[in-house]
Amino acid sequence: MKISIITVCKNNKSGLMRAIECIRSQTHKNIEHIIVDGASTDGTVEILKQVQDDRLLNTQYSIQTISEPDNGIYEAINKGIKLATGDVIGLLHSDDVYADENVIEKYAESFTSDSGSISGKTKQIDAVYSDLVYVRVKSNVKNQKSNENQSTTNHQLKTTHYSLLTTNYSIIRNWKSGDPSSPQKMIRWLKNGWMPPHPTLFVRKEIFDKFGLYRTDLKIAADYEMILRLFYKLKIETHYLPLTTYLMTLGGASNKNLTNILQKSKEDFRSMSLNTIPFPSFTLFCKNIRKLPQFLR
Repeated sequence: MKISIITVCKNNKSGLMRAIECIRSQTHKNIEHIIVDGASTDGTVEILKQVQDDRLLNTQYSIQTISEPDNGIYEAINKGIKLATGDVIGLLHSDDVYADENVIEKYAESFTSDSGSISGKTKQIDAVYSDLVYVRVKSNVKNQKSNENQSTTNHQLKTTHYSLLTTNYSIIRNWKSGDPSSPQKMIRWLKNGWMPPHPTLFVRKEIFDKFGLYRTDLKIAADYEMILRLFYKLKIETHYLPLTTYLMTLGGASNKNLTNILQKSKEDFRSMSLNTIPFPSFTLFCKNIRKLPQFLR
């Protein structure tokens, strides 16, 4: 199974380098890495040129890169989806890493298994999700990143031992998805504010081809709208992988400041309305309350 991983970045050279090393370290080798850069000016373009040169030397390393202005993260992700040639599409944002080198292999195994059968017909799994932890970069790594960003020449990309990629973080928040175990229970959970962590969501490309891409008129909550569209409105076949697969650094757009938090709530409410959630105010309240226990685990 070929899996396309989309990495979106802008002016985050050191984070992009770690994301590239993370993908190169994966045990599943049938991976296409698509890097969509928003016309960075910090030396990222030089990194993209180097990985393209590496690809010419190593035919096992499949990569596509693009660097041009865009109108936000979801337009950039959509560009990546359009470029993707894999059977399944996943995400790895710059500054984030997977929990270990076997993550993509575990996703591939989940997609190639079946979720049961109806009247003797096997049901194909359309999407797989898992668990995520929010992490903070340790201070010594921050200083290292600062030193790296002072230079935009003589970049060196190399495969790093995976433990070095994942041990320089402290866990702040633990997001356990849980398994609704039935379509009826999932609908109930979604009405009660549940959602799986979007960065852990891997989706078959044919689902995007059939049901559309991310809404670019939503600047912060298009990921939530996509989950409601696929899981609640369209009821695609999903599978829960009960593992922590993704380390996400703090500082994302949705919780960056009070203005963004309020904007996120407005867009969440609109996403619910677009996908016919019956009592969106109640669902929005529950969605925000659900986050509190994640800080206590």
